[in-house]
Amino acid sequence: MSAGQTSQGQTLEEGAAARIVADLTDLLAERLSAPVAIDGLEPFGDGHSGFTYTVVVRRGGGSERCVLRLSPPGVRIGGPADVGRQARIMAAVGAAGLPVPRILAADSAPCVDGRAFALMELVDGEPWTAAVAQTSPRRVAAAAVRVLGRLRTLAPSETGIAGEPVATPADEVARWRGLAARGVGGDEAAALGAALEAALPRPAAVPALVHGDLHYANLLFGDGEVVALLDWEIAGLGEPLADLGCLAVAGLRWRYPSDPNPTGPRQVAVPELLELYGADEREAGWFIAAACLKYSAIIGYNLHLHRSGRRIDPLYEQLQHTRAGLLRDGLTILSDGVAAVPWNVHG
Repeated sequence: MSAGQTSQGQTLEEGAAARIVADLTDLLAERLSAPVAIDGLEPFGDGHSGFTYTVVVRRGGGSERCVLRLSPPGVRIGGPADVGRQARIMAAVGAAGLPVPRILAADSAPCVDGRAFALMELVDGEPWTAAVAQTSPRRVAAAAVRVLGRLRTLAPSETGIAGEPVATPADEVARWRGLAARGVGGDEAAALGAALEAALPRPAAVPALVHGDLHYANLLFGDGEVVALLDWEIAGLGEPLADLGCLAVAGLRWRYPSDPNPTGPRQVAVPELLELYGADEREAGWFIAAACLKYSAIIGYNLHLHRSGRRIDPLYEQLQHTRAGLLRDGLTILSDGVAAVPWNVHG
């Protein structure tokens, strides 16, 4: 989940729903040069994936239930709000053989109720909790690591965003330190941000496509393998180990007993995850600590939006131990190494 995207994003007043259906119907009919009918517009997911809905697309005597993502109303279409860009990335990596939903239509222009849109297939898959129950935590972690490894091998020309700026480690720290300063707990985050800046690794010689929010809850599984990698809001070109840091935070979150939103299996500690990936603990430690800063900043900023009434989502009130714990553990990992954190012990 990216900063500023909350459960309020799913609410649709009747007039907006009618405009979305009308605009999408006209747009698809024009692009497909055939009659199209759209119905069944409904909120989709748990409310924490932005403005996401399901629709039924009827054409040529058949029908397909699809997922529709929209940019937030009244917000400049750019960055995480540019769902057309997200679709371009998904289409490109799908063509390269990675498991992502098939894109049916998308545009970064404000053409569906004045918003950018992406229409994609509804993938038949299971959440990580079901996959763990049917296989094992290690098998699920290994499947996630395999997808991460495949992302790392993509050339920039296969990402859909070739030519965009490459985010260095310094850029990443500046981005999330800046967001933390605008949210709850910004002063607490400053210490980890400063420690990360003091220990910046050298930028990778070859950049990689970075999903930016790669944890188990953004994966769908089938027969123990990943069948879809979802939610590309903050994807970009950057450091190959950045997504490994995000995946590691899923293991860290079990250390915070009040966290209501675990994003991965408890049984796979981070040292085991690094072994599966083949990453050196010293090299990966900085990126895990950077991911701690990122997710702490996102939680703090979304709590600020909630408390200010701009985007109501009480989940973030329940994540304050997680926010503080991530900052504390990030500092420990950075100063003393990955092994210094007792992974299955409450922090």
